[in-house]
Amino acid sequence: MRNSLLLVWFTCLLFLPFVSGCRVETAHAPVDELTETPTAVPTATFAPNTAVVFKRSGGIAGVEEEWIIFVDGRIETNTAIQPQLSAEDVSQLLDSLDSSGFFSLNPTYLPEDACCDRFLYEMTAVQQTTFRTVTTLEATPDMPESLQQALRLIQNTLFADSTQ
Repeated sequence: MRNSLLLVWFTCLLFLPFVSGCRVETAHAPVDELTETPTAVPTATFAPNTAVVFKRSGGIAGVEEEWIIFVDGRIETNTAIQPQLSAEDVSQLLDSLDSSGFFSLNPTYLPEDACCDRFLYEMTAVQQTTFRTVTTLEATPDMPESLQQALRLIQNTLFADSTQ
């Protein structure tokens, strides 16, 4: 038994220098040949005749509210606030959003510090084949005037007869 252990130990010592010099090569693609694979851009889909989608979430109560305003004035919502609009009201709202510069805004205006029970707003306006979605947080510093104006327009339209 002792001889067989000595033989194993001797064999390990004999081949150790050869084994320690071995290494496994791993194939890597050259960095300069990497190309980015294009990803499909998601396309927004809206119900036919959608004019404005307004979402308000967060706040101290953690609400999740949504209003979908259609060009004929009809409104679908998950809230108790059910404003009444005409097709003319919706047309004026879209014209006001357009003239305020809403369709030229960046997609997001969010502060570095998103702290403290504020509302997150997501507004989408649709005109023919063009749409713009803008997301912002209540009281964001340096919010463009055109975004502030758009936010006031939509809220005044939806909450005119409400205490919200």
